Amino acid sequence: MAKIYFDTTPLIYFLDDEKPFSDKVANFIFDHQEDDDAYIISSITDAEYLVFPYRQNDTEKISSYESFLTDFNFRIVEPNRAITKQAAKIRSKYSGIKGMDAIHLATSLYFGCDMFLTNDTQLKQISEVNIVLVDDL
Repeated sequence: MAKIYFDTTPLIYFLDDEKPFSDKVANFIFDHQEDDDAYIISSITDAEYLVFPYRQNDTEKISSYESFLTDFNFRIVEPNRAITKQAAKIRSKYSGIKGMDAIHLATSLYFGCDMFLTNDTQLKQISEVNIVLVDDL
């Protein structure tokens, strides 16, 4: 059983049905469900994904997001001081890494994730985490 950390972008692709990436993410999720892999996200994903649904008062999209996380057994974890300090170390070591991305990366390290699913090519420079791009699936 592997622990797979999801960056916000793959969730956006899937939930907003952004082709061709939504199909790649769907296939990835369903393939790994059979392997009993664990899916992990940070609660900061809420602050990234839910902005537009809240702005547009799109209660259906908000409900779909919550149902998706429940239906696929995502474990939602909270940042703590160890994670935020690790995020600072990541930002100090790698140029151009944004704060939220560093928190996502640090969270995946803290929880011992085997894979970090994203489509942010800039994150490929991170050596501490196994970065997998949706584009490469």
